[in-house]
Amino acid sequence: MKKNIVATSLIVFLVFLLLFSLIHRRPLLPQHSLAQTTDTKAKNETATIKEAAVTPVQEVENDNPRKKIFADKVVALIYHHIDEHEIPGLVISPQRFRHHLDMLRAAGYRAVGLQEMEAFLNGKPIPNNAVLITFDDGYESVYRYALPELKARHMPALSFAIVGYMGQKLGNLQHYNWQQAAEMASAGFITQSHTYNLHDYALLANGHTGPLLNGPLKGQNTNEFQEMVRRDLQHSRELIEANLHYPAVALALPFGAAGSLSIKVAAETGFKFIFTTRPGAITRKTNPLYLPRINAGTPNLTTSQLDNIIRKTAGEDLKTGGQ
Repeated sequence: MKKNIVATSLIVFLVFLLLFSLIHRRPLLPQHSLAQTTDTKAKNETATIKEAAVTPVQEVENDNPRKKIFADKVVALIYHHIDEHEIPGLVISPQRFRHHLDMLRAAGYRAVGLQEMEAFLNGKPIPNNAVLITFDDGYESVYRYALPELKARHMPALSFAIVGYMGQKLGNLQHYNWQQAAEMASAGFITQSHTYNLHDYALLANGHTGPLLNGPLKGQNTNEFQEMVRRDLQHSRELIEANLHYPAVALALPFGAAGSLSIKVAAETGFKFIFTTRPGAITRKTNPLYLPRINAGTPNLTTSQLDNIIRKTAGEDLKTGGQ
């Protein structure tokens, strides 16, 4: 009887020791390592949140054969200003612009220049999936941020500068100068006209306020308005050609709008290609005086959304002419 009691007591004691050791055993990681792990996780989560705002795409080799998304069309993209502080509508970050270019390359798009587009409109072939990258206004941020990214990828582009603002700082916005424009051109990033100094709104003869090129303005007759537009556009062409030594043949309409009188004067002045902000793709049947473009320079647009918009735009049946 005593032996059974002793045996039972011994078993209880051993079980107690086992439970005690399990409850009070040391953690797998020292406390300072656990703290480091928590901090690392927090940092990783913070980094993930920051990166999620602009998600890059995986790059592919330039030599990979491009699959055919569309043919015999050009989709022109509009950008404006590039800055770390994004603003809906017109301002995107350098990171987002870089990721846009990476997407274009990875998806199989081919950036073309103004000369390739001109040849295409004249009946020559153009690569499949052709996109024309354009910038409006001539901000210095284009030189600072866009040029290196485009140059690194051997992508041509087109910048429409307000010629009267070249090298000037208006408010907080600096415009690039002629020397910078020449450097851009050497990399296939050429400057064309966004007027000399008609990028503004005014009271029109019809009593409404609107873009200057929708004139005549209040108090002007038709001849006075046409002469004002002719002088401005001719001056912008002369300055581009004198400073950059290549033809100025393309005009982007301020605010994407102009009346028929302004279009007529622009053509008479020597502009063969006039870009609007009317969405659509450029085909051989597109009126070169009403070339469509789509806005890509907004932070609301992810890389996948931009890809989808290009595909949808290229798939649309477009009417010729009109605005």
